Amino acid sequence: MSRVLLLGVPRSGTTWAGRALGATDGTAYVNEPDGFREPLALQIMLKYGEHPYISPGEQAPDYERLWTSAFLGGLPSQTLRDKAARIIFERTPLDERREARSTGRVPLRLRIVQSLAQPFAPSPDARHVVVKSVQGCLSTNWILEHVDARVILIERNPFNVLSSWRDLGFVSEGREFDRIALLASQRWGVDRPPIGAPHLALQSFFYGVLSASLRESAMRHPEWIQTTHEYLCVESLERFALLAEQVGLEWGENASAFISDSDTEGTPFRTMRRSADQPERWRDRLSSEEVSTIRSVLETFPSGLLADIPE
Repeated sequence: MSRVLLLGVPRSGTTWAGRALGATDGTAYVNEPDGFREPLALQIMLKYGEHPYISPGEQAPDYERLWTSAFLGGLPSQTLRDKAARIIFERTPLDERREARSTGRVPLRLRIVQSLAQPFAPSPDARHVVVKSVQGCLSTNWILEHVDARVILIERNPFNVLSSWRDLGFVSEGREFDRIALLASQRWGVDRPPIGAPHLALQSFFYGVLSASLRESAMRHPEWIQTTHEYLCVESLERFALLAEQVGLEWGENASAFISDSDTEGTPFRTMRRSADQPERWRDRLSSEEVSTIRSVLETFPSGLLADIPE
C-alpha cells in the first residue's frame, strides 16, 4: 500500500492535485480530515487552533487518532454516535462554528458534537490512500512521527494564492491570528503587521507563517517530493502521471479523464480551471500597490518565499 500525504497552504492547488491523485486506480482519497467540514476536526481546532502547532515528541492522542484513522481510508465510521455528530454538526450554522473556533466559546450543540465524533473507518477495497491537508502546515513533523507516508508538497506563486485569499476574505484577527503571530515572533523574530495595516498585509503575514513552516520542514526532509501548481498546469496529464508513479500510485483511465474534464472554466471553490490561464492570473488581479504590500510582508520571512518570483 502507498500512503501519500499531500500538503500545501490553502488555495495552492492541493484540491485539484488531490483529486487527480485520488482518481488513480485502487486509491482512497481523503480530503482534509483535519478541515472545517469534519466533526472530529472540530475538537482538534478548539484545542490546538485551526492550524495546530504540535512539536515532535509532544503527546496529542486526539490528533493522533485523527491522523491514523485518516490513513486507514478516511470513511465516516457509520456508528450511531458518529452519525449523530455529523447531523448536528451539519445543522449548525457556519457562522456559529466560526465563532466557536475564533473565541473558544462553544455552544451546547457543538459540545455534543465534540463528545460524539468518532475516528474515521477503513476503506476496505483501497490499495492506496491519499490524504490532503492545508491545516497541517505547522505540524508536519509531528504527523510524520505517527504515520508512515510519502509527502508531496505543492506550492504556488504567492501572488496567485494571496489574490485568491483577498477575494475570498480569508484571515481575520482574533485568537487564531494571535497564536500565529506569537509563533512567528518566537520562531523567526518576525513581527505582525502594525495596527491599521491593510487586510492584505495580515493575509500575507499569515501566508508567510504557513509557507515558511512548510519550507523549513521540506529542508529537513529531502525525501519529500516538491512541485508547484504552475508546473502541474503545463502538460498536466504527463506531469501528474509521473507524480503518481513517483509515490507508487497506479495511473489509469479515471485519473486521465479527471485531468481532461477539469481543464475548463470553474468557480472559486471548484477544481475546474483552464490550466494554461493559471500561472500568471495574479497580474490581472492585483494592483501594483497590492503587489508591493505582499512583497514588503513576505520579505521579512526566511526560506526565500519570493525567490524565483518574477517582478
